[in-house]
Amino acid sequence: MRDWLSKIFPSKAAAAPEDPAFWKSYVQSINSQPAAATPLTEAEFVVFDTETTGFDTKEDRVLSIGAVKVRGQQVLVQESFECVVRQEVLTGNKSAEVHGLLRKQLEQGVPEQEALQAFLAYIGDSILVGHHLRYDTSMINGMIRRSGINGKLLNSGIDTAQLARRLERGQHHTPDSYKRSEYSLDALITKYNLPTEARHTAPGDAFITAILLLKLLAKAKKRGIETVGELVR
Repeated sequence: MRDWLSKIFPSKAAAAPEDPAFWKSYVQSINSQPAAATPLTEAEFVVFDTETTGFDTKEDRVLSIGAVKVRGQQVLVQESFECVVRQEVLTGNKSAEVHGLLRKQLEQGVPEQEALQAFLAYIGDSILVGHHLRYDTSMINGMIRRSGINGKLLNSGIDTAQLARRLERGQHHTPDSYKRSEYSLDALITKYNLPTEARHTAPGDAFITAILLLKLLAKAKKRGIETVGELVR
């Protein structure tokens, strides 16, 4: 049991002496992550989404970040986070059009490291939540790497696609027992009757995923899942 929990809630992290002050502050805050026994009703989640220039986590860049906090079984819209990142978008790249971002907006966005600093300050030691979370965390880790930091996001996390599968099909389903499309955000929007306003924007998708999280937490409670350690697996 101890080994399993240590993978989810690792030992205290440490920043390198040469790391920037904002990273040292983040690492210090992450060392107070909620304990495994923390009731879900007391935990703070940050649901976030990134919009990017493409899907190559090594080569593509973040265009915008949207995030919202969930605490006490409520979506705290008044504490939401939104940031457009200054990027040069090549002619013919359609991603900015899909995400509703104009070239002028991207040119006037904040520098990447400034966006990273603001995002890390916002998330602190919260549990990170995303739909296909690994992709979004990989994009943020790219921003960390380009800032000259030998590190990555250290928060514990929940992928709502994986959580939906787990709650609906149990933990022992075979990899071939479902289609990935069944647990796309669009599919779950229909299944759980979620709002669709501002879909395909970072703030919009973060809000939709936050509502999905609340519905999944309610389902988890019915399954007897009541603590952070029971949920984050």
